[in-house]
Amino acid sequence: MTNQDRRNSALRFQLVPYLIGTGLSFVLCVGALILFNPFDNEGVRTTSTAEESASDTPHHVAPIAVPENDESNQGPRRSLNLASIVEMPTFFESSLALDDILKNANLQSLKTLLDESRDVQGVERLQSTRTQIFRKFATLDPIQALSYAESFPKNQYEHFASLIYREWSVIDLDDALNFAEQHVPSLSREGKSTVIEQIFRAAWELSDDAKLQIAERLQVNPYTSTFLLEKIERDKPLDNPIEAWKEVLSIENFGDDERFQLQQIGMAVIEKDGYSKFAELANSIQDRRTRTDLIGRVLGNRLDTDEIGVVFEHALQLFQESARPVLFELAGRWCFTDPLAALNAMTNVPEDRLRKRLEERVIKYWVDRRPMEVLAQLDMLPVEYREVVFSAGIWSMSALHPKETSEYLDKISDPETKWNVMWNMLQNWAARDIEEGFKWFLDNPDLDFPAGRSRETLVSSLLFRVTSENAPALFELALEYPTDESESGWEGRVIGALARTDMAKAKDMLPQIREGPGRLNAYVMIGHVIFNQDQSMNSVIELTEELPEEDQAKFFGQFVPRLSPRVAYEQIDKLPTPEAQAKAAFGLIQRAKESSNNPYTDEQIEHLESFLTD
Repeated sequence: MTNQDRRNSALRFQLVPYLIGTGLSFVLCVGALILFNPFDNEGVRTTSTAEESASDTPHHVAPIAVPENDESNQGPRRSLNLASIVEMPTFFESSLALDDILKNANLQSLKTLLDESRDVQGVERLQSTRTQIFRKFATLDPIQALSYAESFPKNQYEHFASLIYREWSVIDLDDALNFAEQHVPSLSREGKSTVIEQIFRAAWELSDDAKLQIAERLQVNPYTSTFLLEKIERDKPLDNPIEAWKEVLSIENFGDDERFQLQQIGMAVIEKDGYSKFAELANSIQDRRTRTDLIGRVLGNRLDTDEIGVVFEHALQLFQESARPVLFELAGRWCFTDPLAALNAMTNVPEDRLRKRLEERVIKYWVDRRPMEVLAQLDMLPVEYREVVFSAGIWSMSALHPKETSEYLDKISDPETKWNVMWNMLQNWAARDIEEGFKWFLDNPDLDFPAGRSRETLVSSLLFRVTSENAPALFELALEYPTDESESGWEGRVIGALARTDMAKAKDMLPQIREGPGRLNAYVMIGHVIFNQDQSMNSVIELTEELPEEDQAKFFGQFVPRLSPRVAYEQIDKLPTPEAQAKAAFGLIQRAKESSNNPYTDEQIEHLESFLTD
């Protein structure tokens, strides 16, 4: 093995995900919050009450002493209005402003900030804000911090407890363990695991044996503690990531392994020296594809630890020229969490053309995934996008939210667009609640249709999902509505659609159809299903024997012209009576005359005319 190979092998052994430097707790805990999302459906009680003194959390260990003249007890030097902070244009700015306040915060002001955090909008912002506050709280009085954290739901409480123990262990490990010995065993299995991991990471200089003894002391499962030690070992930071960067780039046969190594080093550089240093290194890579791929991977990984607004802000400032595709990727991912915030953030992009394209990307993602939300906030979008957003949004909505789409139909001015939306709406409505969709169709008999479209054609988009299970309810619903001007009801269409999946049940329900053209039409639809199954006119003729004699010829006058021209012409000689043949022939001749492309030759037309009677 060459010296270069040995260096590469050693480097691959060292290059593990560098997740945390001095800010270990923030990275891991925010990542855990994003994974488990404990802020959903929260009912947070953040006002300190007398109940806290009766908490199950033991209080016999003295809090960390804070000198009376310490600035942290003198109150903040600036306003504690949290709302004004979180309303800053970017997450980055609000995080810095909150840090500035926390430098001089006392216990009461921390409780006030936690109370105000109930009004913070957005999961990411809420997570970040409370994480910052509780880390500061832990440095002033960890016992009070734990007691106050108990006012939160269990999963949030145990997460905040891990933050507190992390900070406490850095300051005074012995005090933290004395307290944890009585407190941690009462936590859930997940809570104990989270806390012991943070203690392990804070006490990084201890041997593995000493850490396992701590875990045993806190009644943590030995398999859990061993697993956590292995995990932490993989997370150990590189001692000198910049030197490792140079060494990887010096490898002649640069491939996928080296790209992965650069990604891990890039994460380490950001943790150790910040985004600017990483940008300096990344922008120096000459190969554009390698550079863009690296920046995208590293910044994508940072989304596990940093708010996306912060990552986007850095990407915009540091990589606007060298890796624009990364901006588009981040903008798209931002839409999954807070599309309106993402759109607002695009206004900070200085270059007009780039800003416009990023806005278009955000709007497209928003429309595709949350059409109801974007249509409800249409007035908040730039004026130049509203028309195209409405058009795209209503189409997307017809697929995702068909019932709600019906409320927007009157706002669609183009008849053809309106027809297409209704067609798609009813198709998707049938998949969710066919009875509800059918009722809407029956309740709206005066819908406007473009030329060549009909109400009967529209309902087919809904009734293709008729089954033996839902057909009886749809049938009864149709009977509740009056027949149309042709004295037909829609129950016949239900039976015709049912015949495709359950012929026996469709035939059994035929007698329940109201008298009139609707019953004959149902027979015609069933006849087509029968014919398509065996291509035999004999089976169809057998079906018509159930009809009154005067309706049999009418049946074939409707049935035959609905076949393909070639098949219809071939079958006309097989019809049972001259009256049936005359009705069918007349229908085929009329159809041929109305068609722009006559399917029959002169000889065939002459043959059809031979069936006509006076």
